[in-house]
Amino acid sequence: MSISGEVYLSKIPLLDKNKRIFAYELTLKDREENPIPVEDFAEILANISLEKIAGHHLLFVKVYPHILDQEILDYIPEDRTILYITKVSTDIVPIIKQLKSIGFKFAFPLNKDFETTKNLADFVFFDVSKLKEEIIKKLVNLKFPFEFVLEGIKDEEEFEYYISLGFKFFRGDFILRPQTIVGKTIEPSKAAIIQLFNQINEEFDPKKIEDIIKKNPDLSVSLLKYINSAVFSFREKITSIRHAISILGQKNLLQWLLLYMYRTSDDASYAETLLELAAERGKTMEIIFEKLKLPKEEIEKAFLVGVLSLMDKLLKTPKEEFVKELNLDEEINEALVRYEGKLGKVLLIVEKIEEGNLQEVSHILEDMKLSIDDIMAAQVQAYAWFEDVNIV
Repeated sequence: MSISGEVYLSKIPLLDKNKRIFAYELTLKDREENPIPVEDFAEILANISLEKIAGHHLLFVKVYPHILDQEILDYIPEDRTILYITKVSTDIVPIIKQLKSIGFKFAFPLNKDFETTKNLADFVFFDVSKLKEEIIKKLVNLKFPFEFVLEGIKDEEEFEYYISLGFKFFRGDFILRPQTIVGKTIEPSKAAIIQLFNQINEEFDPKKIEDIIKKNPDLSVSLLKYINSAVFSFREKITSIRHAISILGQKNLLQWLLLYMYRTSDDASYAETLLELAAERGKTMEIIFEKLKLPKEEIEKAFLVGVLSLMDKLLKTPKEEFVKELNLDEEINEALVRYEGKLGKVLLIVEKIEEGNLQEVSHILEDMKLSIDDIMAAQVQAYAWFEDVNIV
């Protein structure tokens, strides 16, 4: 099966200095990284909702200059979208100025076109690995009519360093990449939630589960809000915590509890960011497994693997350590730690497409008889799902 020429989405979080997602960078490209034909771009915009992709965040859309004088910009909400153009020629400057006059905002890279773009830009991206440190320190103190967005951040430590210098916005792709984490004991507040997870996973006894939840009022409130999310449409009124547990069932309870764990971190802003990325990753994997027509049990595992794939960053604990604490089955462990089995392969596909590195997993897509359209459809559904789910 050839996947050449198909278009896919790469959605990278952009973070503010408080570690919250303030926007997403959306790239539409094919396997060969070629410019997308205008007709393909128009078809995508006509069939997907940018609001559903970005939620309440701003959206940076990477576009090629030939798109700017097309009517397809009518599909793009100018108040929520920043057009990111990587190469500027003098002939498109008047078009950019005209679009700015009607509300569009623009982002550009810090490159040889800077003298042309600096007075057109609302945001300017630069790669910290390609500039000398003394230049970077000077940039933060200069006054420009735009904001800088830093790229090329290797890890959380480097992220914190550039925040300390005074920079405000960052490309957050480092979150999505696996990183080596030094072992650390799981904090007591998380250990209690892990105990509840193991209780639900090993023995689905509503009475025992209720007893644990009722000892923690925050858990009770979160559970009730979750069951009243737009993703559920239960007609009967919830009469008790045990009633909610029974209606949700084991699968939905496990999903809720893992997502809840992301919302209870000491670093609340960063945990909120991880929650959104992990939830969308888990749902994307679940939808892909449904597409593959795999058994229900495997579909449920797919969601868990996706959500757990960022848990090491939340707990500051190596994956090998926290999977032992969660007492998961071997198939999930192997997927998380070594990317093995169907679960591991699909997790790797999702991670690489998030990064925009499709070529690295094209052979896996072919082996699993998945098209890029299958992945893109799953991503878009997952983004919409997250906007409807209520996890607090």
